[in-house]
Amino acid sequence: LTADAVARGAKVLTGGERLDRPGYYFAPTVLIDVPEDAELMSEEPFGPLAPIVPFSDLDQALATANALPYGLAAYGFTDSAATAEKLSEELEAGILSLNHCGGSVHEAPSGGVKDSGYGREGGPEALDAYLVTKRVSHLLAP
Repeated sequence: LTADAVARGAKVLTGGERLDRPGYYFAPTVLIDVPEDAELMSEEPFGPLAPIVPFSDLDQALATANALPYGLAAYGFTDSAATAEKLSEELEAGILSLNHCGGSVHEAPSGGVKDSGYGREGGPEALDAYLVTKRVSHLLAP
């Protein structure tokens, strides 16, 4: 994804290469000037890739993010409570961290939306897929 973005005009600010050690490690990578037609803008990278994409207003940023078929995790940074609320309500992601890069915790449900997965892991919601709920209505005779 990084090579494709660079071939299409993106610039690497940091990282951009495999690390020289055993295993499949890739340096955390930040890219700028990533064109909309780069694979990175339409694929879900499971790696430390951060494309920096400028936008003119929050509605444009939401439209760009929500146009993707994926929605595992999203991050927003703002000092505005109204912006944080709008992101919480409108951003199509299963996990949203505001003003930090939070990870998952066992006590809370975690999972994606759209093509990023089904169901949840963590928290009591993770058990829902394994349960069959039965509604019973029982009227006792007088």
